[in-house]
Amino acid sequence: MTPTHPHEILDLALLQRGTEGTAVLGRSTPVSVEIRATRRVRVTSVQFTLVHSLELTQMRGNQFGGTYHAAERSSKDIGSTLVRTGTTLREGESCFEVSQLMVPADAIPTLHGKLALSGWAVRVRVSSDGNPDVVRSQPLVVQSDGSTADGEPDTHPTDGRHPGADLHVVELSTRSVHPGVELSGVVTVGETKARALDISIVMQEEVMFWAGQRPQEDRHPGNFLIEETVIDQVRLPAHAARGSMVPFTLTAGTVPAPTVTSPVLRVRWFLRAALEVPFRRDPEVTVPLAAGTRIHSRA
Repeated sequence: MTPTHPHEILDLALLQRGTEGTAVLGRSTPVSVEIRATRRVRVTSVQFTLVHSLELTQMRGNQFGGTYHAAERSSKDIGSTLVRTGTTLREGESCFEVSQLMVPADAIPTLHGKLALSGWAVRVRVSSDGNPDVVRSQPLVVQSDGSTADGEPDTHPTDGRHPGADLHVVELSTRSVHPGVELSGVVTVGETKARALDISIVMQEEVMFWAGQRPQEDRHPGNFLIEETVIDQVRLPAHAARGSMVPFTLTAGTVPAPTVTSPVLRVRWFLRAALEVPFRRDPEVTVPLAAGTRIHSRA
């Protein structure tokens, strides 16, 4: 029970059924509140509101013509339901009110990236006769629905930033990533003078920035700040890199942000295999992955 402030006539405790504190994109989530009176009161209505907050790293300009990074925060109410009631409570008595809140399918789920933070909360407002409204809120974790991670995405290995004709990824166990999943496969390496072979699972964030001006065209590469997070990595020595077939196993222990595509934010996942070659650019190959934060039962 949330502690009562001296001037408040009601104690409120926000509750959730099912998986406590968790919702899924595109689905409704049940919420309820326990209301306890500290003295006689007539409760008139209870409003439940779903709140989304987003913090994006932006490029800002200063008066000297330079630029700097700054976090821009926004918060908005996504939807609410109002429950009309005429319940009279005596001192020490409690009642419960229950509702459902819909999480939009196209919303940005909960994520904790280097450039972006997306958070959710449920807010409840209780009105009563002759008293100020009492408001409480509780964090909510919104998971991606997992649809992009359930099936094998229709994608193929790409050449990477510095393609290598003799570098390939084969026998990949899955292209769908969720917390705790193991990813295994084989990297084929042709004859090379490589010093080492690096294989990693990478999460890449792209955040639209404005620098005080609108970009000339949407989705132009220069309109984005980009950060990469290596989720897991294995580095193999030169003798392994010279082998024609190199098996590997990586684990996505955590998923800070699932695959996301929106006008201002994009999160992509991929497997990267790169050779460290002296005196020239390191060749690499990448394989797109789809990441979700919701784990589905396979039973």
